[in-house]
Formats: sequence, structure tokens, C-alpha cells
Amino acid sequence: MIERVGRERPHDAPGRHATGDDAPAGPPKTAAQRERRVAAGLEELDRWLRDQVTEGLAHHHRAPFSVWDDVARRLVDAQAGAPASRVRELGALPADGRPERLLEEYALLRLLVTAFRRRDELPEPLRATVRSRVGFTVSQEEVLAGDTVRDLWYVAGCRDVEQDRLVTRRVWLRGRDTGRSALVLSFAAPGRALDASLTVGDTLDAELAFHPGALPLRALVAARHAAPVRRPPRGTTVAGLLREYADALARDPWLERWPAVLAGVRPARNTAGGPCLVDADGAALPLRAADVWRLWAVSGGRPLTVSGEWSPRGLVPLSAWQPEEGTVVL
Repeated sequence: MIERVGRERPHDAPGRHATGDDAPAGPPKTAAQRERRVAAGLEELDRWLRDQVTEGLAHHHRAPFSVWDDVARRLVDAQAGAPASRVRELGALPADGRPERLLEEYALLRLLVTAFRRRDELPEPLRATVRSRVGFTVSQEEVLAGDTVRDLWYVAGCRDVEQDRLVTRRVWLRGRDTGRSALVLSFAAPGRALDASLTVGDTLDAELAFHPGALPLRALVAARHAAPVRRPPRGTTVAGLLREYADALARDPWLERWPAVLAGVRPARNTAGGPCLVDADGAALPLRAADVWRLWAVSGGRPLTVSGEWSPRGLVPLSAWQPEEGTVVL
């Protein structure tokens, strides 16, 4: 099933006006011209952000969508496709808690503008992250030419989202020995086939090549060394996941989601009556899903290993491993 979403923007997805990963970088003169155009576009964005905060955010729930769409179109013209997508989505934020969310998003955009302005002062991995968040891409050839990480990679979950006439498939992997997380992306127009070479629940003996950055997460499968097998994943606790997420945010503050593989958790209700997952230590995480009854049915009161996408707004469950049966349920 393909989800049509607003805020769930696929990071690093080539938009209608962005350059794809397989596109050549272009001659130095063209690259320098784009650098200047992006810098000018981000400076204009900075002025707009300061104006928004000066005017106040209390009445933004009544503002027309054009408030954000006009700014996004100017960013597209400046070839800053990633922040353009982020700005455009602000007009779709729900009214409940909107000023707080807007302030949070404006702060992250301002941080990105400042980081790009001072990019020459940044260490190379962080500079690569900033450039990626602005919309500069790295070709597959460059990624595959770098170092690879071999491990037994568990395919923890898969999620398809559609936005701007583009379907993005996010496949999350977790290394059994290294404990590293990886994200493999594929893209297609609606109705076209997406890459189906990674099956949720499989474990691959493979080498992954990671895109450069302060938090190398997005990856390509560089080589496979054996046929996939089914074996139990190694999960963590709620506290372990939150430590992972805090460390990831420290390295990439623009991170929107993080893969979770939680072992020994049961579905339950929190004190407010909302669905959550509780681990053996009694720690809980809120669930963010339209239908959580399937987890209850699969669990039957027994602990599961649950994989999903975590953000501060909750966990989106993508798969559950049943230890007794040794099977995965999507």
C-alpha cells in the first residue's frame, strides 16, 4: 500500500526540480554558479524567517497556503530543492499546536541557512550533511567508490510514500554485528515498479556503501555474498533506542526519522489511553499508526520484536517478529 503524506517528506528524494543521484555534477563553472544561486536563495529565506518570527505566529493557522508556497517556489528557482519542500509542507501542518511546530521548523531552517553560510568552517562530514540537506546530491558512482561495510543486515521495515507525483520506498536495515542502521531508497512514478530486491524479515550477508555525512545513514547495496536467510533480529530497549536517537540528532539535527528495532515489547495503552509499546523494563513509546489492532492480535499478550520508524511524535510500526514461530508479520 502506498501512503499519501504531507509532512513525511522523503529525505534525499529527487524532486521535480532537483537533480537526481545519477546526474553528473556538471563543469566547475556550472557548479560554482549553482553554489552562488543556492546561497542567495538561502539568504532570502533567512530574511523571510526573521520576518515571520518578528510578526508572530499566533495567527498563522489562518494564513493562506501561498504564504509558504511563494517562498518555496523562489527556493526552487534558486536550486535549493530540499528546503523548498520543507517550507511548502509547513502550510499543511495541523492547526493543533501549529505555532509551536512552526517555530520548531523555522529554527531548523535557520540553523540550515547558518550552517550553509559557514560551510567552509565545518568539518568535511558535517559539510557533506549540510549540502545534502540543502539539495546537493552525490552520484551512485561516487558512493560506490568509497569504503563499504560488510555485515549481516536485517531488513527491518519498508514504507512507501507518495508526494509530488513521486513514490519513494524507504527500506531500513540493521547490522547484526556492527549495530549500524542503514536506509536504502528507491524512487518511481506512481504506477511504476519500485525496487523489490530487499524483503522485510530477510538477513543479508552484504556490503553497503554509505553516502557521506556526519551521520552516514543512506546506503547502497554494493555486493551480496550469500542468499538471504531468516534469522531473529537483535533488538534494543526503549532506553537504548532513545540513546541511539539522541546520538543521531547530535550529529544531524535535521534528522526526521530514525529506524527502531525493539526487542521484547508488548502493545499496551498509556495513561492517556493512547496506544504504545512497553518493554520489559516498563518503559513505553507512543505508537503513531491508524491501525494498531494488528499488533495486538499478533502479540496475544506475548512479547514481540517490533521494527518501525521513530520520531518524537511516535513510532510507526512496520514489521513484527514472532520469536516462537520465527516469522515476520507486516
